[in-house]
Amino acid sequence: MARSAASIRIRLLRIVLVCAVLVGATIVAAIPAGATAAPAPSGISAAASTDNATLGGGDAVPDVLVAAGSRFRLTVTLTPAGATFKTDTKLSLTASLASGAHPGGSLSPTSVVMPGGVNTAQFTVSYSAVDNGVQVTVSVAKATGKIRPVTPGTTAPFDVLKTLEIFPFTDPSIRVGRGVGDADCTQDTTESECGVVILPNGISSQDGALSLGACTSDLGCTAGSQVVQFIADLANDYSPTNPATLIIRCSKALCRGKGVASYTLKVSFSATGPLDLVSAPCTNKGVALDAAGNTFCTDYRRSHRDNAGDLLLFLLFVHDVRGSI
Repeated sequence: MARSAASIRIRLLRIVLVCAVLVGATIVAAIPAGATAAPAPSGISAAASTDNATLGGGDAVPDVLVAAGSRFRLTVTLTPAGATFKTDTKLSLTASLASGAHPGGSLSPTSVVMPGGVNTAQFTVSYSAVDNGVQVTVSVAKATGKIRPVTPGTTAPFDVLKTLEIFPFTDPSIRVGRGVGDADCTQDTTESECGVVILPNGISSQDGALSLGACTSDLGCTAGSQVVQFIADLANDYSPTNPATLIIRCSKALCRGKGVASYTLKVSFSATGPLDLVSAPCTNKGVALDAAGNTFCTDYRRSHRDNAGDLLLFLLFVHDVRGSI
């Protein structure tokens, strides 16, 4: 006997209910017992960095070693721990200088998207100008009624360089002289200040770097000059009696008129910050020792002006160094 339409509807309804119960049981089983939803973010933590794994030099390698227009890594982490946005959220990026001066460049991009459900994400960013003490602030682009206020996060200050050259430890030019800057810091250069490093014993196993950066008033260098930086691991290759040499070339226009010995180099052995040490005269030609026993000094016996009038000061040293007139 044929079933009535009513009985068929009742049977189908029972089947649908059973399936719904089974699906519901599957969803519940997929959520761990005792699990709680991720907290909503109340703040942002931001950090800038570059991959410096190939470089030797230890403490002399800054977290961010980058030239203007080149990419660095920006890591964004939401706080408190484990916090996430429920949906993809646009974040604004703004640049400032630790000195309070107006930034000379801009960031690219100026915004990124933080994926929903993610606590930490990394983005690639660049800054367009040569500046010291650059900071990147990350903030929620536009607060809505669904997102409570989130405190912006700012990176630690970092320097953006004019020129950055990373060279392999096998590079033969470093034994006779490798320059950084226009025309490799030869007599034909247009740089106000630049440098040539001479490493007669080469360097072991890891790469090295040479850079030119801005001279700002907080560093203690002469206005109009530039900061020359050399990074490499020299620990096992050099000593005071067998030092490395950094020849600082100062243009005739910047270092005009005075005798060679009237100029001094300001140096630092840290990755960033002021050039807070004065390179005193070497006690002996070719030996990296001054009268106080420091293992860096200016060899005035070899320092001179070339036939174009540029000043060449010979800095002898045994580990990473930053220096300027």
